[in-house]
Amino acid sequence: MSRWSSSKAQTEPIAALVAVIVMAIALGLYSGVLTDVLTDRSGRSPEGVAIDRIWEDVSHDGVFSTQRDTGLDDIERDSLPDGQNVYVEVTTVDDDGEVEVVAAVQFGADGTRATGQEGPPEGGSGIETGVAERPVPVEDDLPGDVHGGTLRVEVWSP
Repeated sequence: MSRWSSSKAQTEPIAALVAVIVMAIALGLYSGVLTDVLTDRSGRSPEGVAIDRIWEDVSHDGVFSTQRDTGLDDIERDSLPDGQNVYVEVTTVDDDGEVEVVAAVQFGADGTRATGQEGPPEGGSGIETGVAERPVPVEDDLPGDVHGGTLRVEVWSP
């Protein structure tokens, strides 16, 4: 008898195909479950979601411009968290190194623009305020004169 027999350790092609398909399905299910477990979908805070949406509304070609008549008026109501008060401001650093607010707006819990800008509640008021900030380019005085700035969004319950 030959050392390499043609009948030893062979598998039927159908059985091998079924085994490969079962392994592929198992691997797909495992990776799907693992992705759901490792992905934190509910961890985004209202202010984190709002700052992304607000930036999409107020930026034009990736820049916030103080030269535009609308400025923060471009914020859509759908960009604000439901049932929350929101304060939005854009700041830059002036030539003297001082922080300068170039635009600010406040919205009530119903999403309408507040007439008197009180700003967010003070730290000792007992109301928890969520804050999100991101660096943004700000076009100042002259078209094309872009400086670094900060977009700040504060969210709190009424």
